[in-house]
Amino acid sequence: MRRRHPFLLHLRRSYATKYSGRIVKETSNGRLFAVEVDSPTFQTDSRGYALPRRDLICKSLRILQSTSPTSDPFLDLSDYFKTLNLTLTTSEASEILKSLSSPTLALQFFHFCPLTIPKFKHDVFTYNRMLLILSQSSSEDRFGCVRQIVDEMERSGVRGAISTVNILIGMFGGAEELERCLGLVRKWELRMNGYTYKCLLQAYLRCKDSERALHVYGEMKGRGYVLDIFAYNMLLDSLAKDQKVDQARKVYEDMKRKHCEPDEYTYTIMIRMTGRSGKPDESLAFFQEMLSRGCSPNLIAYNTMIQVLSRSRMVDKTIFLFSKMMENDCRPNEFTYSLILNLLVSEGQLARLDEVVELSKKYMNKSQYAYLVRTLSKLGHANEAHRMFCNMWNFHDYGDRDAYLAMLESLCNAKKITEALELLSKIPEKGLNADTYMHNVVLSALGKLKQVSHLHDLYEKMKKDGPFPDIFTYNILIASFGRARKVDEAVKVFEELENSNCRPDIISYNSLINCLGKNGDVDEAHMRFREMQEKGFSPDVVTYSTLIECFGKSNKVEMACRLLDEMLGEGCCPNIVTYNILLDCLEKCGRTAEAVDLYARLKQQGLTPDSITYAVLERLQSASHRTVRIRRQNPVTGWIVSPLR
Repeated sequence: MRRRHPFLLHLRRSYATKYSGRIVKETSNGRLFAVEVDSPTFQTDSRGYALPRRDLICKSLRILQSTSPTSDPFLDLSDYFKTLNLTLTTSEASEILKSLSSPTLALQFFHFCPLTIPKFKHDVFTYNRMLLILSQSSSEDRFGCVRQIVDEMERSGVRGAISTVNILIGMFGGAEELERCLGLVRKWELRMNGYTYKCLLQAYLRCKDSERALHVYGEMKGRGYVLDIFAYNMLLDSLAKDQKVDQARKVYEDMKRKHCEPDEYTYTIMIRMTGRSGKPDESLAFFQEMLSRGCSPNLIAYNTMIQVLSRSRMVDKTIFLFSKMMENDCRPNEFTYSLILNLLVSEGQLARLDEVVELSKKYMNKSQYAYLVRTLSKLGHANEAHRMFCNMWNFHDYGDRDAYLAMLESLCNAKKITEALELLSKIPEKGLNADTYMHNVVLSALGKLKQVSHLHDLYEKMKKDGPFPDIFTYNILIASFGRARKVDEAVKVFEELENSNCRPDIISYNSLINCLGKNGDVDEAHMRFREMQEKGFSPDVVTYSTLIECFGKSNKVEMACRLLDEMLGEGCCPNIVTYNILLDCLEKCGRTAEAVDLYARLKQQGLTPDSITYAVLERLQSASHRTVRIRRQNPVTGWIVSPLR
């Protein structure tokens, strides 16, 4: 046998539990014998408390954490205790609970101990351990389990400690539960300490009950307890949000008298509170005090002060503070720029934006430029957005997609199509691909302006050089050609869509039906409607409304009414637009009674009439109403109503 080095034997950890025994039976050759083990002797600490038996704790944990599918760990643990005639102390049970990683397993072991282990009874330490485990758990039923354990404590007559109450207060947030915690303090005749008061104050703040939190704070002061900076900031923030300005000021002064130095978060709260009260000078005083006490304002503090100044329309002071922010190397974010930008726009001093950009040029990157371009575009300042975009274009070798997209949208909204097409062609110069979405933005603008030649050229360029059209491209083209009365082009694009990798969707069919019907080819529109159904598409309210309008304008009112019945039969609910279209058709054809019946139907459906509905009703009730109106088709403007005769 290999011998161990004496030094290694000395380092080996000895168990805290020692067993003694005697031989009660031995064979003649001395090879086999039986030993009777006496009850273990417990080692104690200097105060006489039994030390936990580490061997017992480790063995119990191995059994409980066993993953064998054929055995029950609690049954095995019960056999282990019975075989060795062992019991368990509450300190050992607490150690086992502490070492179990699963709160569910810990709760099962907690209930197992008094039911299975002889002479075992939970005390305040094991209750506290279990409550602490549950308070840190994310289980949905943890609150119910905690309530059951507290009920069990009361039934068993176990008197909790102040630490028990602290755990419960830290976990619960409702007013009813907090009242029960205070009731336990009275029942168990406990004395609340500073930590208990702090937990209670924070619990009321979590409930958004600043009034009770303030009461707890007053009681703390009377007993000589002091909050830490975190709790003070929580209280100040809650009072500020509830607009309890005077109380917040008193707490702030108390804070300084108790030698608890305010930090940047404290000052930020006070700056925000006084700013919302319309007192920017006091906000500035707090900001100056923060600087004089050596606090370094962070981004939130600067943004809060800038927000206060911008609300008071102090342009010069806002830009001055922004310059100090740059000197202190505090990087601005989008919110900073949005505050300054909105202030400059509202005060008509947008020209000073260049000054702001120059002050922060070391932080100006592509994303910041992109944000400014997008924001200026949304605010309607297309020229400023374009100038900012040009700065980005000149100073950065590579572009930002969001900025280019924002600029494209801005140019299209301003109907500057030539500039938009030029920008679209130059985007690859900055290392970006002008993707399909960007092309769709320009195509949509061209379609709305009925610039068919540019629309056709850009589409052909996409097919030749890329990016490839997607379903949105095709739908935009069909609708655009239809708007420009280029029916053949719209049908051609639809056929190309059918032969492409994309497939027509319900919007494609709606656009084609609208194009055909409103340009006089109602029969073809109806045929496409049936084709759509045959291919498995369920027409929606837009499809039906479009076709009903086409039939109505072609004086095919019977077909329009029949289509409404079909729509209802298919389970597609008409909206107020559908009813308005059909009401208008019936009124113009002099079918007054049917129009009145249709109005009753829309009311039964629960729809709310709009201004168009009431305009049709007024025509129905007008004394000058004529029963016949003759329609004719104008080759340029489409369907018009001829003068009454």
